Amino acid sequence: MRTIATDGEGNVWEETRERPEPNPGEAVVKIRTVGICGSDIGLISGEGPPWTQYPLVPGHEVCAEVVELGEDIDSLSVGDRVALHGFIYCGTCTPCREGRYYQCDDLREIGFTVDGGYREYAAFPVDTLNPLPDSISDLEACQIDSAACTLHAMKRIETSVSDTAAVLGPGSLGLFGVQLLRARGVEDVILTGTREERLNVGRTLGATKTVNVHEADPVSVVDEYTDGHGVEVCVEAAGAGDVVNTCLKIAAKQGQIALTGVFNGPREIDPNDIVAKELSVVGGVTASHAIDDVIELFERGELTIDGIVTHEFDLAAYDDALECVRERRDGVIKAVLRP
Repeated sequence: MRTIATDGEGNVWEETRERPEPNPGEAVVKIRTVGICGSDIGLISGEGPPWTQYPLVPGHEVCAEVVELGEDIDSLSVGDRVALHGFIYCGTCTPCREGRYYQCDDLREIGFTVDGGYREYAAFPVDTLNPLPDSISDLEACQIDSAACTLHAMKRIETSVSDTAAVLGPGSLGLFGVQLLRARGVEDVILTGTREERLNVGRTLGATKTVNVHEADPVSVVDEYTDGHGVEVCVEAAGAGDVVNTCLKIAAKQGQIALTGVFNGPREIDPNDIVAKELSVVGGVTASHAIDDVIELFERGELTIDGIVTHEFDLAAYDDALECVRERRDGVIKAVLRP
């Protein structure tokens, strides 16, 4: 089978591997679609999360079809389409026993410490595979991970229909964030970013105000837009630059901030904003607790990938696909590989 791997030093190559056989507790799946995440681009150049292990087959935004099952598996059937959530956990440590298995003391993560979906077939633990209804397309399915990552973080804060919210970063996480806030009844959503074409997509998906940070200071714009009050809810979805401090500055007194981006290094912040305004700041690191909710939102039409999934490539064209994403070419927001 065709497999794409990286060494974390900027090198990406194709190699031929044997199709895997399932161990007990595993299913062999045929990859149908796999999204190219910004973290994939980072880990190829060695700037991925600190838990990444090389050499590696990237890819955690996966839709697949079950083609073979290991022994004693009754939760899946051959032919099932599935979406991946990539956390492999022990089930016995304190975080696992408390239901936080994505924080397992012995955590392994598909696409970061375990080979992921940039290949034609894979053997994954059945616990990482969520069956899909027929109403969910392959392209929607591979974006469940992105939407659910944002939703998981947002579940850690409270929202009200009277809130004004801000989303910082108009990539896939942020564009899903705009939709998720609207689905929660928040009607006034500000979206900030650096690319006008992405901000335009945000407006079509429900953003009521957009700010190009290359053209205007987002702190000043939000201050004027909210009459000096600030936003009650801020969803950070950029993982870059000084975006955390921007969140702290634009948040209203006793505002809530959800951080979803994975940064490529430490950032300096001004903690006085947190103290003086009594802000609540939470992080979110998983999609696993929100997958069922995202599937339901797709089925209800409250989430869409329209304008978000912009490009599709055959797996054989991985070089062109990665370069397209890396250079943000041709208005790409989310590119998807089809093995």
